Amino acid sequence: MDSKSLFSFTLIHSMKKSCFYLTQTIYLILFVFTNSAFSQHKHHCLQIAYPEVIKKVTTTEVHFLDGTVLPLMHHTKLSKDYSNFEEFLDNASLMNQLEQCYPLSEQYLPLPKNYDPGRARYEPFFKKMYGSSAAEVRKKLVSIRWMPTVINKSLMVTTVNGVDKKLLAISKELETLPKEFHKYLQNPGGTFLWRTIAGTKRLSTHSFGCTIDINVAHSDYWRWFSPNKNGLYEYKNRIPYEIVRIFEKHGFIWGGKWYHFDTMHFEYRPELFQKDCHC
Repeated sequence: MDSKSLFSFTLIHSMKKSCFYLTQTIYLILFVFTNSAFSQHKHHCLQIAYPEVIKKVTTTEVHFLDGTVLPLMHHTKLSKDYSNFEEFLDNASLMNQLEQCYPLSEQYLPLPKNYDPGRARYEPFFKKMYGSSAAEVRKKLVSIRWMPTVINKSLMVTTVNGVDKKLLAISKELETLPKEFHKYLQNPGGTFLWRTIAGTKRLSTHSFGCTIDINVAHSDYWRWFSPNKNGLYEYKNRIPYEIVRIFEKHGFIWGGKWYHFDTMHFEYRPELFQKDCHC
């Protein structure tokens, strides 16, 4: 190929790639704002996702089987933008929790700035389901054998919402993957640990035993990197989608589908897999 042909090929390829990224970005941005406008219709995702603990969900409240009632909104409005994203996360309501749809497609890139579906969490909701203290959560934990024929490690996870059974099913399916995938699953980073998220005062979902980190050595986390000259974090990931697909099948969202990427992180959030809460 001569230099002129090579230049033409490179230019066309670059233009096609740019158009793809632009289309994906526009699609996701439109979905974010569309979802914000119609988030009031998403409340039923919670009732479908958590039948073991939720009796009913109205347009204003979540009613638990034991009679506890939590508000869908503890402030007056949904987000119009995410310019002060940490403040948004610090004050998230249950409706904010559903506000950003979770992308099911493997073609989820690029992710717009602050597009982190699932990172907004209304802490009282998780405390109500899993326990409001480390001691309460521990009462509902069991030990499971993680990938017993490959890794055979004991992990402590919650029995609430059948998370333990779902992780056992995931473990069984992961064992069927070819050997080259095992390095991503060896030495899991952990499940239950009552702690706050790094750099915040918010509780991590590891506090509730419904989250697992896989091998940290083959993962990427946004806080390990610095933003580029435009103030943006450049996406990084090494986890194969074959692994992600198995977790998602059982209701676990992946931190690799966040702008603030956390590719070791899988969190049980079945509400985001319901019809009106994914994209």
